[in-house]
Amino acid sequence: MKNKFVKNIIKKFYETYKEDAHRVVKIFGIKFRFKTPTLNPLEDICNIPHLHELLENGTIFPHPIGIVIHRRAIIGKNCTIYQNVTIGDGKYNNERQRYSPIIGDNVRIYANAVVVGGITVGNNSIIGAGAIVINDVPENVVVAGNPARIIKKLQ
Repeated sequence: MKNKFVKNIIKKFYETYKEDAHRVVKIFGIKFRFKTPTLNPLEDICNIPHLHELLENGTIFPHPIGIVIHRRAIIGKNCTIYQNVTIGDGKYNNERQRYSPIIGDNVRIYANAVVVGGITVGNNSIIGAGAIVINDVPENVVVAGNPARIIKKLQ
């Protein structure tokens, strides 16, 4: 009897429920609203067009925050893209078309890297953290730096 009474008091004191994709905590009649992180975390905190296609192709986002991918960028299969990566368009060409990057298969792009312009990143390459990639990257290499340079060839 006493336990049931205490549970009811606690329930009245601290109610938790969902409301419009938010978690709501009610304490003494005051509502505190929190964004529910489990609904669509990538879509809420990143700008990734064609997200479902990327996920179906095996692309993973181990630390999904601050990632921006241009809608015309092409990303291959089984890529790994870490936090705060930008994959964006470059300058206009003579026909007023923008150049977008093409990322090959099995590419890893580490935190804070920027890949911009009409460049191609070859299959099985690694782009180091903080790299600024403005030139083509061949297959099976590691690039890093600003501007990015080849620092190692992979077997």
